[in-house]
Amino acid sequence: MPRLDWQLWFAALQSLPDAPWVSTLCQRLLEGSPQVLSLLGHNPFPNAPPRFVRAALYRYRFTDWSEHHSSGAWWKREKLGPYSPIYFKGGYGWTL
Repeated sequence: MPRLDWQLWFAALQSLPDAPWVSTLCQRLLEGSPQVLSLLGHNPFPNAPPRFVRAALYRYRFTDWSEHHSSGAWWKREKLGPYSPIYFKGGYGWTL
């Protein structure tokens, strides 16, 4: 699966040490790498690279009929916690 969204889906099935390319992706986003930004549908950082990057882990499930009917949403998500530390130029660190 060459698409970044699918690769991230598979990475979430592993721990960060088992998917080291995610750390590299975060570092390249901080650098404003044109090659990495081209993997995104649009550049979410058009004026300058971000100062911080992190990845969070969520559990998704389909909404039931009543949830979909009332909200229009197909998915419901639950935040499980951080997937990666917070990256910044020159380092990284965890927060609770």
